[in-house]
Amino acid sequence: MLAIEGTVPPRSKDTTDLKITFSQADISLPGPNLDDPVVISIKTGELLVRKFLLDPGSSADVLFYSTFQKMKISEKAMQPSSEELVGFSGERVPIKGYIWLKMTMGDTPLSRTIDVQYLIVDCPSPYNIILGRPALNIFRAVVSTLHLCVKFQAQERKIAIVH
Repeated sequence: MLAIEGTVPPRSKDTTDLKITFSQADISLPGPNLDDPVVISIKTGELLVRKFLLDPGSSADVLFYSTFQKMKISEKAMQPSSEELVGFSGERVPIKGYIWLKMTMGDTPLSRTIDVQYLIVDCPSPYNIILGRPALNIFRAVVSTLHLCVKFQAQERKIAIVH
């Protein structure tokens, strides 16, 4: 929303919206490296998956094929695809397929579970999964690279934080 200098933008009439803010108290490490990505662990399917990159710059939720194999999910669960994923610099990676999996962010009682459609690609990566804008927006998650954490609305309208 744009605002003319000196004016206050109109407030939403929906007072049920929660406000997510960050403060100095949200920094979990003394002097974090400001160039570090936000990498967390998230329960996906029945497994706790580590090295989960939260990337609001990505337009896709990506599950790397090596991780898919380690999860011991049947290949039959993957829906085939002949499309390509195009990277920032124009590189193209074939999409092997896609799969829907339940994903739980946070710990009970401050958690939330959604179904995520992951694109499965077979290429090297230091991460197991990249969570992009599609799932982050469903979670209504806000990622802070300064604080190296994510905040989102959990059950009972409480705000959860994951470092």
